[in-house]
Formats: sequence, structure tokens, C-alpha cells
Amino acid sequence: MNFDKFFALAKEKGITEAQIQVSKSTATSVKLFKHEIDSYSVNDSQAIIACGIYNGKFGSGTTQKFGKDSFEFLVNQIIMTATYSEKMNDIGLFKGSEKYTKKNVFSKELEETPMAKKLEVLRSIEDGIYAFDGRFTEAEVSYSERSSSSEFYNSYDLKLKQKSNYFYVYAGAVARVGEETKTFGDVFLDNTFSKFNKDAFVKGICEKTLSKFGGAPCVSGKYPTVLSRDIAADLVACFLSSAVADEVQRHSSFLEGKLEQKIASSKVTIEEKPLTKNVFFSYFDDEGVATQNKVIVKNGVLKQFFYNRETAKKDGVETTGNASWEGSKIGTDFGNIFVKPGKQSFDEMISSIKEGVYITEIAGLGTGMNSNSGDFSCQAEGYMIRDGKLAEPLNLITLSGNLLKMFSDVKAFDNNVAMTSDAISIADVYIKKMSIGGK
Repeated sequence: MNFDKFFALAKEKGITEAQIQVSKSTATSVKLFKHEIDSYSVNDSQAIIACGIYNGKFGSGTTQKFGKDSFEFLVNQIIMTATYSEKMNDIGLFKGSEKYTKKNVFSKELEETPMAKKLEVLRSIEDGIYAFDGRFTEAEVSYSERSSSSEFYNSYDLKLKQKSNYFYVYAGAVARVGEETKTFGDVFLDNTFSKFNKDAFVKGICEKTLSKFGGAPCVSGKYPTVLSRDIAADLVACFLSSAVADEVQRHSSFLEGKLEQKIASSKVTIEEKPLTKNVFFSYFDDEGVATQNKVIVKNGVLKQFFYNRETAKKDGVETTGNASWEGSKIGTDFGNIFVKPGKQSFDEMISSIKEGVYITEIAGLGTGMNSNSGDFSCQAEGYMIRDGKLAEPLNLITLSGNLLKMFSDVKAFDNNVAMTSDAISIADVYIKKMSIGGK
């Protein structure tokens, strides 16, 4: 598309500064049921988001139609939304950063791997689950792949482009013994198909499913608690949501007023690394600002919040390059989070626990989390830890706590880091004590 026409039209209509972003993506999804393809879809999507300054106010518009009338529609949307806005804009649009760190993260190998080979792997996963043990009665296997591109232009001749792709494989297993049924599912995410080890993937799912039989609640109390990396990642995401400057400035964050204060154990160091070369790499934000790797919590001390340009100006600081579109306005988001691991293996980390719990699954965190206070309570499953080793399975229990208290009570992380689908790289974490509700 000739975006010069958009900028010329915007200028003609009195828009003093303008910006336009184009995103395109292709998503492929396939699901198997008993070796047959149960569903298969390929969806292409595209969108144009434009914004600008009109009569000193910010306006925006979006469309999914790419055609001769698109630019006129977007310009009119900018004018209309700016006209009805009650707020004057005092920051304008961003002219551009001095330096951008570009990397190629698009995997040609993934793109060139035939779908027939991917389906063959899916069928072998299904076969592997049924062959692992006679108690497995059902298996669900699916594959999703997405490629996306983003282009950014503004009236200051800033031109930015990036392209990425990834895939993920999901498999879930159902096992039955008498009247008891247990399920477990897992996801593998990457953009290099050859990295996927289907045998290890199947083995892990099957072993974890079977290990859940015979579960029962433990006695209610406060126990030394180890959280699996997936749960730890969910709680880190909730914790970091309170480090978004928008929330702090609205006085709805439990981290307000705590910059440069110790808010967690010295074992806790959390970084955002958008420039890491993985599937979540991004070198510019939705304002065109160059992203940067940064430390959010260092040895338990809160070092900074996540900012866009508007919230940064309110606090008299520089933007951190975390601007993100939220509907018709620029908000703030984060991604590619890295939590510093420990040096011990999982077995070494739990070896000193005489009686504790290992939590592997939770449910209801979305409704059970009070984002203002950090208090949470949710259903959980896991295992007892006895004399430094995993013991009997647990179910019908609840995990309760407070995010600030929990992160202050971190004793250790193990050394087995993995990246979750929420773009958080983290290991299992050992908490001094947490409240477990049982019998």
C-alpha cells in the first residue's frame, strides 16, 4: 500500500501528526480425534490502526479492510474521535529512537516443514499415549501455527517492520481406573519444529496423568510450598501487572510508592528482555519506541515500572518502550519476562523439606485474585513432599496467599528454566510457607 497517500490526506484534513500500523497474520489449526482430522482451519487476518493529533487532541481509527477508501475512513475516524475527546494531548506522536536493535526471528524451517510431516508427528503422539499404558482411554492432540508481520510508519518518516512465526503442540490424556478418572495436558511452543521431542513430550504427559491417581486432600495448614513453573509464571504475571505505571497512577497497585524498596526476597530478580532472540522478540512498541531489556526487580528491590510515553511524562521519567494498543487508546503491556533461576536441581531444592506440598495445577486464579491487594485463593492439585521427596498426590485443596508476602518468602528457585506460552521464562520456586486448605 502507498502510505504516502494516507499522510497526504491526513495533512490536508488538518491532522498535524499521523501514525499508521499494519498487521497481518496467518493462523493454521488442526485437531485430531482417533487418528482422523477432527478440524482444520487456515485463517488470514489483517488490520490497520491509525492515529493522529487533530486540534491538539489525540484521535484514532482502525479497519480490517484494505482498499482505496481505507485511508479516508481512517482519517475521518481520527478527526471524529479527537473532536469528541475532552482531553488535550501534550506529548504528540513519537519521532523515533536513535537506535533500534533488529533481529531476524522468522523461522524458515517451520514455514518449509510440510503439513504432512506435522500431521505425522501428531498421530504418533496420539499413538504414544494409547501405547504407554492400558489405562489411557482418550487422547486429544492439536497443532497451531501462526506467522505475523507488523509495519509501522509515521509522519516523521519513521519506518519499522518485523516478522515472526511460532507453533505449539497441545496433547491431553485421559486415564481411568475403576470409577476414578484423571486428566493432564501439556503444551510445547517454539518456532523450530526440529526441537520438538515428541517421545519426551508423551512420556511427561502420561507419567503425570497416572501419578494423580489416589489423590486426596491433606490436613489444612501452612506448609513449605513449591510451585511448579507454570503456576509461578501465572503469579509473576499478576505481580507484574501491578508494576504497570497506568495502575500505579490510578492508585490501584499494591506496588505504589515502593520504588527502590525491598518488596521481595533477595532470591527474586525479574527482568523484561524483549530483545531476546525467541518467538516473543520485539524491537519496537506501539508508539514506535525502541524496546530495551530492563530489570524490574533486582535481588528483591523494585527498580522500575512499565511506562508508555504518556505515563512516563506524568512521572517525569523516560518511557520504557512498553506502549501497547488497548482498544482505541495507547496503554501499557510487558512481555518476554525472565526470572533468574537458582543453581540447585529440583531434587536438591526440596531435599531439606520434611513435610511440604508441591503444587502443580491451579484453577480459578482469574476470579480468585484481588489485583488491588494481591490476595488470592484458588483450587489446587499437587503432591505431598515428605522427607525431601515427592510423595502421595493431592487434590481437592486450596492455595491461598498474598503476592507481596509470597515473593518475600521465596527461599529458592531450581535451575530448570522453561518458557511458558505467556512469555515468562521461570523455574519451580520454593516458598517458605503458604496456606493450604484441605480436610
